[in-house]
Formats: sequence, C-alpha cells, structure tokens
Amino acid sequence: MANQSKSFRMMPGLELEEIVGSVEAYLRGEKYMETQSSATTDGFVLQASQPKDGWKTISGTRLAITVQFMQVSDVLNVTIGEGQWSDKLGAGAIGWFVAWPLAITAGLGAVRQKKLPAEIFAEIEKIIMLGGRQIAINGAGAKVKEGMIVCPSCKTQNNAGFKFCKKCGARLQNNCPDCGYPLAPDAHFCTNCGKKLV
Repeated sequence: MANQSKSFRMMPGLELEEIVGSVEAYLRGEKYMETQSSATTDGFVLQASQPKDGWKTISGTRLAITVQFMQVSDVLNVTIGEGQWSDKLGAGAIGWFVAWPLAITAGLGAVRQKKLPAEIFAEIEKIIMLGGRQIAINGAGAKVKEGMIVCPSCKTQNNAGFKFCKKCGARLQNNCPDCGYPLAPDAHFCTNCGKKLV
C-alpha cells in the first residue's frame, strides 16, 4: 500500500494538538488500537496498532498505521503510511498452502487495512468541521447511571472512582452531560449551567 495524503483547511482557533488527540481517541475507542504520538519539527507523528495477540497476527486481521500531521499556515497536510502488511501476506501464504480459512481472514484483514486511511481522513474532516468540539444532542443516548461518569472519548459509562476509561483508556473526569463543564466526581449539580446530575 502506497502512502496516502490529503490536505485540510484549518478552522481559526483549532490547534493541531486537538486534532491529533481526537484522532488518537478515535483509534483507541473505535478501532481498539494502541496509540503513540510525538511532536516533530514539522508537526506530529501518530503510530497506532492493535495489540499483538496470537489469533489476529496468525489470521492477518491486525491493523496498524502511521499518520503524519504537518501544518503550514492554515493548511493541514496529513499523510497516512503503510500499515502491517507482512502478517496479512504471511497468513495468506499459509492459508493458500495449508489452511485455506487463513487466506480468507488475511483477505478480510487487507480490506480493513485498506479502508482505514479513508476512515481517518473522514474523522479529521469531522473534527475540523466541528472546530474540535464534541457535539451532544439533548435527549439522545443512554441515561447515565448513578455513581457513573461518561468517558469523553468513547462515551462508555465508568465507575466514578476510575481514572481511566475501561474501554478506550482515555483519562476520565466528570463532565456535565449538557455543557461538558468539568466537575468534581461527587457533584450533584453542574457548577457551570446548574443541571441536576443525579
């Protein structure tokens, strides 16, 4: 797979770090990938891969990707590099000669890997269009149970004492479900908008 690149016009007030953080949260929450990002002289590099486990590696379904972010003035250039194709090729070869189901799973893994850049580009476009804000629609979604807090990245309900999300690993804080204002874990009302929380 060759590198794929796309340019985006940045919205005023939106920082590159917000976009990188949101893409990391998307990959952790939606694709169950481990992520690592670092600043470079030109922007940021983000590497993400699904955890190594025997079945995903053998079957060729493990996803991996490298995303490079480079901002020049108000233009963001994003280049998505090759993922791990060696495990898909290996599983396909083994499947072809030994166990034919591995050839099928390797093919499915290759399709998922090939679709990942377009999904990341779509997520970046959405982040830019929303100005980095997460939009909450009143009356939508599950009701937050008493003693639980909602993960800001993947919206999973977690026990109020948790410091990190049990699903995506994002840092947790108690936020108002209406205005998103950070609150103390034991708050009963939002100190910003006054919404009753319990």
